[in-house]
Amino acid sequence: MEKEDDYEKKTQYTNMMKFVWLILAISMLFTCSSLADEADDLAAEGNLLYDQDFYDEALVVLDQALAIDPENLEALNGKGKTLKSLGRYEEAIEEYEKAISIDPSYKKAWNNKGIVLTYLEQYDKAVEMYNEAIKIDPEYAKAYSNLAWCLNLAGRYEEALDNAKNATDLLPDYPKGWINHADALLALGRYTEAVTSYDAALLLDPDQSDAKNGKARAIEKMDV
Repeated sequence: MEKEDDYEKKTQYTNMMKFVWLILAISMLFTCSSLADEADDLAAEGNLLYDQDFYDEALVVLDQALAIDPENLEALNGKGKTLKSLGRYEEAIEEYEKAISIDPSYKKAWNNKGIVLTYLEQYDKAVEMYNEAIKIDPEYAKAYSNLAWCLNLAGRYEEALDNAKNATDLLPDYPKGWINHADALLALGRYTEAVTSYDAALLLDPDQSDAKNGKARAIEKMDV
């Protein structure tokens, strides 16, 4: 009888411990999910501050997100963009490389690393970054546009024109795509076509100073 009682007590204890561990596992799952949601919310807030040009404030919030989740891709990308806008290019590259090491298919990090390398006038390396982004997403219009921008700066105008055309075909309401298209045409001496492309950019964004200045240069060349 005592043995049966002992067995029953052990069984009850075992079942109770299983229940406790189940409750703990569920609790940890909800805690992790809650922390991940908090990191996502902070990343979104930080990126919004970046979009509003509040770079110092954005950096603080994005660091808070990364303190919770060091592998939050949107926070890493946002921090990279913010550091780039603050002129801290090498630090920006580090953030993009962290994101790429976590998820090599995260196209934004490849594209944005290319932008920083373009600012640093490391055009060949930048081209590689844009091409990686396009390899991940062959319809990534902004990567084509940025590649065209970089190729224009490198003096590779025919290639720039091809990539800018890809950008405008894929995303016709993106002003920078048209500006990069027009810049390539201007450099190639195709002034009338350049004016048309600058006009397309200005139709989308009348305040685009690059389009206004480029159009003025193209018209000046036409009058010579």
